[in-house]
Amino acid sequence: MEQRTALIIGASGLTGRLLVQQLLINDHYAAVTIYVRKSLQINHPKLNELMIDFDTINTSVNADDIYCCLGTTIKIAKSKEAFEKVDRYYPVKIAQLQKNAGSKQFLVISAIGASATSSIFYSKTKGLMEDDLKEIGFDALYILRPSFIKGERKEKRLGEKIGLFISTIIAPLFIGPLRNYAPVKASAIAACMVHKAFENNVGTFTILSGEIKNWE
Repeated sequence: MEQRTALIIGASGLTGRLLVQQLLINDHYAAVTIYVRKSLQINHPKLNELMIDFDTINTSVNADDIYCCLGTTIKIAKSKEAFEKVDRYYPVKIAQLQKNAGSKQFLVISAIGASATSSIFYSKTKGLMEDDLKEIGFDALYILRPSFIKGERKEKRLGEKIGLFISTIIAPLFIGPLRNYAPVKASAIAACMVHKAFENNVGTFTILSGEIKNWE
């Protein structure tokens, strides 16, 4: 059996926590490292938990696959600059460090509508992050662009909750091309990421909600 090592950044968030659980029970992974600011209080023989400061980190770890679930909101970050740090610069910084250390592939959660030319700050930031990652040159780069994410978060995201509520009501309309705008479960995003990591493809791939929903 092929055995790999993985690094998860954003392990304390909704999807990140579910991803940690999935990788720890996955026999294909011999070791799982997570970067956190405070302990997740998980004890497992395969887990290596490292407390880091994303602003100052300049080291890497042994990891074949990098999973990035980092993300915040402007309300939580307090400013556009702080938001951009978390959603763009931190993922790109870790990606570059890990590529230099020999990591082969990077899997990242972006967002529907991400575009470097968008007039919407959130979408533009996500798009710029995607473009930055493409320049790094991983063997495989998987960009997941979910719509609203379903699941119980620790922090309150009112705008997301309202959007999720509305999209759930009109869910029957999400057919055909509109399927990519349907809300998806965080557990499905995590499962999709793990599945993609073992497709052994080369190149850049964008996965939308319509495909992610196959894992619900």
